[in-house]
Amino acid sequence: MKPAAHTEQFKNDGYLMAVIDGKTFEARDENKYTAELMNKSNDNSTLIQTGSKITRVATAINFYGSEYKDEDDNTFTESLGFEYTFNEGSLGETADQRMVLSYNNKKYTSIPSETKMKIHKIQWSSDKRSFTISADFDTKMHSWGSPAMAQQTLRVKGKMEDITITVPSWIIVKNAVQTAEEETEK
Repeated sequence: MKPAAHTEQFKNDGYLMAVIDGKTFEARDENKYTAELMNKSNDNSTLIQTGSKITRVATAINFYGSEYKDEDDNTFTESLGFEYTFNEGSLGETADQRMVLSYNNKKYTSIPSETKMKIHKIQWSSDKRSFTISADFDTKMHSWGSPAMAQQTLRVKGKMEDITITVPSWIIVKNAVQTAEEETEK
């Protein structure tokens, strides 16, 4: 099965370690992830359809795992996605973080009050067309659907290192910081 995105959008560099309720998420070996800055509107619809104004620039990262067929012969791809408001190279807690998970033939979304993502390192490329990040994350997620009491809850915790984020030409980065790295306590 071919990946949904264009092959040139996929990346293989960097490292992801994610544990889902005690089980390791296995990212695939080739075409492991996509990551780029994107314009977001206030209603999450496309800007062309709604005429909405851009309200923020977001970082979107999607890791892809195993593919398999379910009992109805539908292809299911495990994935773990991150989105947060881009903040011109700031370290520490991310703003407006959201995580989504496709796992075990179910879809999950992060619980906002139980979601933390902390950026430890940002390093810009010399041409400012990409940057790499390292971050830790910890979230509780619930499965989609209702009623809320019947939703399954999972904990997802892990880290990513040296993940390359593409900056498309239509995104304007005001003050790209060359390198930022959090001081670690000794």
